[in-house]
Amino acid sequence: MFKLQGKALFRASTLLAAAGFLLFGYDQGVMSGILPNEHFLDLMGHPNSVLIGLSVAIYELGCLIGALATGRLSDILGRRNAIRLGSTILIVGAVLQTSTVNLGMTIASRVITGIGNGMNTATVPVYQSEISPPKSRGAHVCFECALIVVGIGISYWLEYGLHFVGGEFAWRFPLAFQILFGLILVAGTFIIPETPRWLVAHGKDDEAKQVLSRLWTDGDVNHPRCISEYEEIRDGIELERRENVSSYKDLFTKGKFNNRKRVLIGMLSQIMQQLGGINITTYYLTDVMLQAGMDTDMAMLMAAVDSIVYFIGAMLPVFLVERVGRRKIMLWGLIAQAVTLCCIGGCQKANTDRQTTAAANGAVAFTMLYNFVFGASWLGMSWLYPAEIFSTGLRAKGNSLSTAANWLGNFVVAMIAPVLFEYITFWTYILFAFMNVIFIPMVYFWFPETKGLSLEQVEILFAVDDIKADIQSLASERNHHTYETEKKTDIENRANEYDTRSPQI
Repeated sequence: MFKLQGKALFRASTLLAAAGFLLFGYDQGVMSGILPNEHFLDLMGHPNSVLIGLSVAIYELGCLIGALATGRLSDILGRRNAIRLGSTILIVGAVLQTSTVNLGMTIASRVITGIGNGMNTATVPVYQSEISPPKSRGAHVCFECALIVVGIGISYWLEYGLHFVGGEFAWRFPLAFQILFGLILVAGTFIIPETPRWLVAHGKDDEAKQVLSRLWTDGDVNHPRCISEYEEIRDGIELERRENVSSYKDLFTKGKFNNRKRVLIGMLSQIMQQLGGINITTYYLTDVMLQAGMDTDMAMLMAAVDSIVYFIGAMLPVFLVERVGRRKIMLWGLIAQAVTLCCIGGCQKANTDRQTTAAANGAVAFTMLYNFVFGASWLGMSWLYPAEIFSTGLRAKGNSLSTAANWLGNFVVAMIAPVLFEYITFWTYILFAFMNVIFIPMVYFWFPETKGLSLEQVEILFAVDDIKADIQSLASERNHHTYETEKKTDIENRANEYDTRSPQI
């Protein structure tokens, strides 16, 4: 293994983890340009709309299976090996997709690819959150999420160029191209380290100290920062062991760590993302553009341009999340999403009533604005937040359930959206706008602020009083720089405010 250390090691770890989300984005976008390809449709036997929808939606079910499987596997194999396994499965699925000869093979290969991607999406945020320092953890996870949009953009621009080539190559090459990202991920897992928290949880304390020293202290295991971070991780895991909290059953019991509330909040954050309207704007962006009078070539080009707008929005939380916090971004994101969805619905109604180009163009503009707003808020927050709120022994399991909720929501929206657009037309946008409004009080009352806290300090926000006292006592005894009096007071204030504001679950 290459012996990188310091900033070079951390950047390599972040970039390799981000590559997992870039591949996620590419997989999400690649089928949109393949389905209209006549050569592909001929080979598939010109399936009806139900079978086409199944070939797209079945991928989400594969991701759901992969996400659920990862909770236990990630704890047994480690975060790094779970990413390696998920990427290998994804490569196998991509090879089968590329060589497909009929619809059945396409559907089966989509499931396999989805399983691999589901494993990666459940593991990558956990990996990143466990190796990142508290003051920049949110920025790094948000950077990874911005790479989702880069992956979508690559698929759009690649397929736009190949659209003019035509034939078999125009759809097989984009499917094969994802293999490259998968190979990069597999190779990268031999360079990046295992997370210190997983190592300590499995009795590999010396390895954990080595990883911490390579990340932050140029290999010096006796450096105060290395010692203090190791002790904080060790104390948190020991406290968790003392309370015997590590199973799926423990996730759904309140207990002293309030795990039931955490898993419900984690799953809710992902469901909010899916029911916030992103899929109805993404899946039907091309239709909106065609209604505006664009031909197919221009609609594909504008979809690719939209990916640039989307990416600009997705980069904003990288710079804002550690300044303004998670809660404000989530709350303002819900408000802005509700407003833009209402505007899209209004423009669609005007276009239906009057058939005006201005109204159709307005729908295109507000759709792009919605994607910008979503990228600047819920794209990253829904992946960051669940990876922060669980304790080490339950983080992989809790995040796997949260990720599974995302894929389940994705599948449900993909299945019901065509029905909604057929029967209630533009009111579909208003319905999803209303969903955003409903989510606002949920975030306000149930989601505590985690900005700037170590993963061990997040425990104080959820735990009962005696556990809070134990955590604070252990931290005070260590007396290291991350838990000075000012920080202790800040955490206590946040915990008290959350206890007062949040109803019991």
